[in-house]
Formats: sequence, C-alpha cells, structure tokens
Amino acid sequence: MDGKWLEKIKKIRRDQWVMLLLAGVLAAVVFVPSEKTEEPEPASGTAETSRETLSGSLDAAQMESRLERILRRMEGAGEVLVMITQKDSGEKIVEKDVSAASRTTQEQDGGGTSRSTVEQENQESTVYGADGGDDSPYVTRELAPQVEGVLVLAEGADDANVKKEITDAVMALFGLEAHKIKVVKMNERRG
Repeated sequence: MDGKWLEKIKKIRRDQWVMLLLAGVLAAVVFVPSEKTEEPEPASGTAETSRETLSGSLDAAQMESRLERILRRMEGAGEVLVMITQKDSGEKIVEKDVSAASRTTQEQDGGGTSRSTVEQENQESTVYGADGGDDSPYVTRELAPQVEGVLVLAEGADDANVKKEITDAVMALFGLEAHKIKVVKMNERRG
C-alpha cells in the first residue's frame, strides 16, 4: 500500500510541477516589466537635426553635425564648423503598373495589295498604397540627395597636415573630388 501511494504522489507532482512551471512562466511574462529601449537624443536636440528621410539617409543638417563631431576628434583640428551643399533633394522611385496593348489593322488597296499595321501602346499607372489613411504613391526605393560640396572651417587648418587629413576624410566619406572640398582656418574671433 505504501508503494502505490508513493507512485500516485510522484505522478501528481509531475503534473503539478508542469502546471507550476507554466504558471511561473506566465506570471513572469505578465508581471515582470520589460526593459524599455530608449533612443539616444540628437546632440543639438532640435527637430531639424533629428529628421531622417524614409530611406534612412541623413539630411544635410545631420550630416554636418556628424562630420563636425568626427572632425573635432581629429588630432590638431580643434573647433570645427561644416557646411554641406547638395545637388538635389533626392528622388523617390514609385511603383508603376505597366500594361501593353497592341492593335493590328489590315488594309487592302484597289490593286489587291494588302498591308497590315501593328500599333503597340504601353500605359503606365502609379500604384497607390494606403499609408496612414491617405492614398499616396507606393515608394519602392528612395535615392539619397547627392552631396555637391563641403566647406570645413577648422581652428587647426593652418597646419598643412591637418588640412590634408580633413580633406582626405571628407573625400572618403562622401566620394567627392578634392576640388569640391574647401578646408579653411577658422577665424579666432567668434561672435
């Protein structure tokens, strides 16, 4: 009799253990707060520098701010101000439905000669998708604005090596030719 009772307890305890384990997991999910991930705030805190285009590329103000932070850390550069000009504001490529229709016309003149003409007509229509309640064109990809030129004012720009390093860094980051980058010494008077 003692052995049967022990087996019943073992069986009940396994079931109870499984139920207890499941209840514990459920309680942990419900009652333990999850970590909230916070996004870092932009350096200047303005709405202008925190704006990004849909493609994730940075706008000019953000690029200027990031480049300034990087160049300030460059040995000998000192305080830095950057201005970036862009060729355009980027381009959005929208999805298009293309339908082709052809029409064949056969003509016969009085001499018994026949001639057939095939006309092909292609029609494009923009695909619209519901985005937040209003219908707007469905953008398949977005091309970032092209950088046209960069001006860098740096305290250490009177040193030829610093000037060359800044120019090389900007060339590498933006794929610009050297003549589209101007590095000049910052005026000591600020006001």
